Amino acid sequence: MTSKEKELNGYLGFAEKMSGYDGMDYFEGDLSSFDDYDDFDDFDGDDAMSYASGTPAQNVSDPYVIQYSNPTPATLTAVLFGYNNNFNSPTFGNPPAIVITNLQGSSYTALLGQTNNKAFQIGKWRFQSANSSQLAQTLTIAHFDANGKQYSTPLNLSIMRDAYQFQNDILDVNKVVTIDGNTQITFPLLPVTDLVISMFPISVLSAKAVLNGGMSLNKAVAPRLSGKNVAPVIINTNQKVGGVVKK
Repeated sequence: MTSKEKELNGYLGFAEKMSGYDGMDYFEGDLSSFDDYDDFDDFDGDDAMSYASGTPAQNVSDPYVIQYSNPTPATLTAVLFGYNNNFNSPTFGNPPAIVITNLQGSSYTALLGQTNNKAFQIGKWRFQSANSSQLAQTLTIAHFDANGKQYSTPLNLSIMRDAYQFQNDILDVNKVVTIDGNTQITFPLLPVTDLVISMFPISVLSAKAVLNGGMSLNKAVAPRLSGKNVAPVIINTNQKVGGVVKK
C-alpha cells in the first residue's frame, strides 16, 4: 500500500467513527429551564434578568427623581435618605417648610423605606435648578452606625461642572455612592429655590430576586446624558495614521 493509499484509508476510518455522532441527540429538553421567565422588565432583578448565567445585554438604569422646594426667604438644610435616623420624623429630618416630591410617580416615603431593605449604588447624578447658585453648593454624604461610628465625605458641586457644558441649570455628576438605611445626604437649599435630583442606580441588592431563582446583586448601566448630540470629530490629514499616532 502506497503512502497516499494509507492516508486515504485513514480519512475513511475517521469518517466511519464520526458517523455515530448523530447531531447532538444528547442535548435534549429544549432549554426548559428558561420556560418560567417571560419578561425582561425592570432592572432591580426581582422578576427580570437576574436568573441568567450567561452574559445578557446590560439593562439601562431607571432613575429615582426627587424634587426639593424651599419657598421661604432663608437657606435651609435639606436631608436626603437617612432611613434609620429620619423615618419616624414627619418631615424625614427636613425643616417643615421644605416640600419633597417624587417625580417618578411613587412617593419619597416609598423610596426612603426601600433603602432599608434593598440597598443600592448610585452611579450617576443629575442636579437641575433654575437657580444656578444652587448647583454650586456642597453636599455632605454621611455613613453612620448604631455604635456611634460615622464618617462623611463632601461633594462640592462647584468643581464638578464640565468645562464644555453650556447649560447653567443642569449639572451631571459621575459619583458612586452606596445607599442603605445608614446613609444620609445633607445640602443647603437656597431661598425660594427648587432642586431636582435624578439618581441612576447601577447596582441593586435584592433578596427577593434570590427567591425567584436569581442573583441577589443586579447591575445596570447609567445612560449617557450629556453630549448625545455632539458631532463626531473628523481630522483631515495627509499623513499616515501611524504617523499621527506616534506624534
